[in-house]
Amino acid sequence: MTVPEPAARRPRGQTLGAGAAVLAALAVGHVVVTAFPVDERVQASFVRPAVVGEPVELRYARLTAGEPAGSTVLDNDDGTLLATPGVWLTVPLTIEVVGRPRALSFAELLGGDGRTYTVFTGGRSWFLPGTAQPGVPRYATVRVELPPEAVAGAHLRIGSEQKDQRRDDVADIDLGLTQADADAWASDDTPVVAGAWSDEPPEQP
Repeated sequence: MTVPEPAARRPRGQTLGAGAAVLAALAVGHVVVTAFPVDERVQASFVRPAVVGEPVELRYARLTAGEPAGSTVLDNDDGTLLATPGVWLTVPLTIEVVGRPRALSFAELLGGDGRTYTVFTGGRSWFLPGTAQPGVPRYATVRVELPPEAVAGAHLRIGSEQKDQRRDDVADIDLGLTQADADAWASDDTPVVAGAWSDEPPEQP
């Protein structure tokens, strides 16, 4: 009678080595997935940095921010004045759209205090440049009401769609503001003007 030979057994060291390799591969895979969140990366905006006076090229427009101004009083350029216990910040913008007529509607201020101040197309904080035509510069002003502690280090972000900036260009403009600016504006009641949009260059003082 022939006795069957016992099945060959893999050496224990080899088995442990293979198991360790599998665990290591799984661990590396986990690190890759968690370290690079694909959904967030794909949906993120394309942020285009700029400074005051420097044109920034976006997919849909060429945008240039002028010198910011501030005060505790805002002149709507319609005979009304708005006072604030904080600071009114105004930023003039030159918008040159490309391709087709466009109405930019997204604006927010990233304050130096770490908070984000949303700017709407109505209300006290306001950005409403209207529909600009290709080849015709549009002049508009962003106005934001914010606490003085948000002024120093603030950045202004401008984009096309107010509700959705995913996978689209967004300008991020360093306004170059300091604590000295914040202190001066918080104690100044000389009105700053935030008029309606125009296709004519603003008058120089």
